[in-house]
Amino acid sequence: MNLEQLIALGLDEDKAKEALALHEEDVTGLKNKNTELLGKFDAYKSELSTKDQTIEEARQAAVKAQEDKLLAEGKYKEAQELREQERAELVAKAEAQAKAATDALKRRDLQEVHSDIMRGVHENFTPAAQALLAANTEVTYGENGEKKVTIRHGDKEFNSTADFKEFAKTDPTWSAMLSAPDTKGVGATNTTGGQAAGDSVESRLKSRLAQKGLIN
Repeated sequence: MNLEQLIALGLDEDKAKEALALHEEDVTGLKNKNTELLGKFDAYKSELSTKDQTIEEARQAAVKAQEDKLLAEGKYKEAQELREQERAELVAKAEAQAKAATDALKRRDLQEVHSDIMRGVHENFTPAAQALLAANTEVTYGENGEKKVTIRHGDKEFNSTADFKEFAKTDPTWSAMLSAPDTKGVGATNTTGGQAAGDSVESRLKSRLAQKGLIN
């Protein structure tokens, strides 16, 4: 859209210049805003299937055609509203795509954290340990994408599975879940007593975890 085109639409030169200035100001502002969104929008487009891309491009072409029509008719306010609506839709789509990608990455990283710790947990305590980890582990990402792992236990906080596993060996709750009670090698006369002692430790731990609602 240029000055001659606006005059040809029936506007006098002053109004045409004013309309052109408003149009250029809006276009400049839109370009500046769009620069912030290019990364997210490009990521969004790269994830679309070929069919989805075709549909999206056709939709954008239709919006552009409608905008040009409104401008040609001198309906600058309507054209601006259309651009704002389109921009809002693109922002929403880009943000939704970015959130979906982050959520998928977080699920993967949390699974890695849980798996690393769960490898040392006795099968009898799998549900309880998983419940504790689900409630007390978190993965976050900085502005540059750097990952931070946080594992909490009471007032303690650990930023790596290695540190947490070392702590777990001495913690009453976790140490009891890391391995089954060892009753091998007990003499015949002490077998029953040793088994009973082991069962007692296990039963007490299960009772405590059940009270916290971590196991049934």
